[in-house]
Amino acid sequence: MLRSILLGMLLLSLAAALVLHPGDSFQAALQGLTIWWEIVFPGLLPFYVLSELLFALGAIHALGVLLDPLMRTAFRLPGDAGWAVALGWTAGFPSGAEAAARLKRDGRLSTPEAQRLMALSHMPSPVLMLIVIGAGFMNRPALGAAVAASVWLSGLLLGFLMARFTPQIATSKRPEGTGGGTGGGSARHRSLPSRVRAAMEEARKRDGRGLGKALGDAVATGVQRLMAVGGFMIAGSVLIRLLKLGLPEMLRPLSYAGIYEAHLGAFAAGRVLQSYGLPLTAAALAALLGWSGWSALLGAQSAASGAGLKLGPFVTARLLHAALAFAVALPLAKPIVSLLERIVPALSGAYFPAEPVFRTADGGAIQAEGLRFLWAVAPVTFALLLAFLAAAALLSIALSQNNPKK
Repeated sequence: MLRSILLGMLLLSLAAALVLHPGDSFQAALQGLTIWWEIVFPGLLPFYVLSELLFALGAIHALGVLLDPLMRTAFRLPGDAGWAVALGWTAGFPSGAEAAARLKRDGRLSTPEAQRLMALSHMPSPVLMLIVIGAGFMNRPALGAAVAASVWLSGLLLGFLMARFTPQIATSKRPEGTGGGTGGGSARHRSLPSRVRAAMEEARKRDGRGLGKALGDAVATGVQRLMAVGGFMIAGSVLIRLLKLGLPEMLRPLSYAGIYEAHLGAFAAGRVLQSYGLPLTAAALAALLGWSGWSALLGAQSAASGAGLKLGPFVTARLLHAALAFAVALPLAKPIVSLLERIVPALSGAYFPAEPVFRTADGGAIQAEGLRFLWAVAPVTFALLLAFLAAAALLSIALSQNNPKK
């Protein structure tokens, strides 16, 4: 009852602030809309479509089975969890939370397992880090790659630590090693490559759509997801502007964009932090993406509704991920960026001409450089994700060979 009253009072206060500051609210909404339309939408839509196609063709399910030994050994989760991690790490939030909740509702995971899986699979899209933030916001693709590597490594460390310091209560009803519904109890006796192939074939048969139908659905789903992202960005931009206008000076840090929305937070951090040096900039961006913002947290919790998963432990896990990401990025960012820029000089962003995105209310131009060159660096930066997945797959294969009976 008290929560409802407080929420109602908060919403009434926001409505009053909108009425009192219509001009500022409009400018803030326009800013959020422009960042979304000029950078986020063209940067993410093709890869959202691609991820949906990979899901329809069974590639995500196959990757989940491939990661089965790694999930059980490193993270103490059933093999089915590999599918949720593969989906969350490739499609971005809230896909991982949706998959974890589905496994929990199907009785394949206990509540502690599902809670840990939800934290492990809640990741920003790799294209958001590599392309949108690296090339679009920061004009330095190698920096985006360093941030992505830090977020991924700290995410693995988070899952490893949670597996060893949280209750281990396994109630999975499926035999281990089935890898998301491939082959029943006999699947555990087959080799890993055969289970990967079977998972992909079964997923394609279960989907049943032709390529044309799958492509049409992928475009529609990708646009729908990006519309939701745009709505969060516009609402978040207005909320942040109203907080800046209404909060006293000592509480102004509560209006920082990264607390509420990851895209706006990364854009703001890119403009402010570059003068503080590369390590601190990368560490702050990695921490921001590890946290992911209240909009993404609430979106994930909404996706997990009905599965009995709690918001409190999830928020705690995000705060821990943010701290780990900051600690990992601080020493690693500069060596990673230097190495990548020596190998591929174009990743430094030195060849990208500046282009104005929009102008603020005070007449100052906000620049996002290299918008036309997002696709020029996409193959190189996206190859980093493939290398990361390949390393995880090789480790998983090695674990399966060392533990053939598990």
